[in-house]
Amino acid sequence: MAKHACQLNFLSRSDGSALYSIGNTVALASVNGPGEVKKSNRHYNRSHLEVCYSPSTGQSMIGERTLESVILHTVEQVILVHLHPRTATNVTIQEMQSDGLALSTSVNATCLALLDAGVQMKSPFAAVTCCLTPSGTIIIEPTEAELKESEALATFVFDGQALNVLSAHQEGCLDSENFYACLRKCQTAAKDVLNFYRRIMEEKYSSDKSYN
Repeated sequence: MAKHACQLNFLSRSDGSALYSIGNTVALASVNGPGEVKKSNRHYNRSHLEVCYSPSTGQSMIGERTLESVILHTVEQVILVHLHPRTATNVTIQEMQSDGLALSTSVNATCLALLDAGVQMKSPFAAVTCCLTPSGTIIIEPTEAELKESEALATFVFDGQALNVLSAHQEGCLDSENFYACLRKCQTAAKDVLNFYRRIMEEKYSSDKSYN
């Protein structure tokens, strides 16, 4: 696996934020809310959720809209939106540097930003990307160069309790055998990502206690 790194509370003006990197891919996620919401987005029984993703260069295209959709679908499943009716929770993600793992890095940055903001969730969640090479090898967290040579890639998002799949995104063709092989390898890797989260949050709270 590529090296993971994270800095919490990166932005002072948001309720929670996380600068997250997997290898050479870096994403900055910030969370604001639950808070004020436009009247048109006000729901009497839940909080309105918005996700906005910006690439490091150029305008957002179809790929960025797909990424937003995966993250929105994931977050809607885990945060307790019914606790804060008539409010909005806004997630903003800025790609800082890209090396092929924009989706998984953004998902993981979002999870830690939500944890940093204290947003109540059923469980944390973790994303892992893999690719299938022409020789049939599965590479976990490949570089952009490895992705260009691959036949297919898949990203899975797992919940932090039973490692059930919350979301999945695939590019290229995978038969059922290779799909489930990718799923199993990513599921195993997700355990390490969740353990990394745990260390980051323990460091956060231990430093908070020292400061107080």
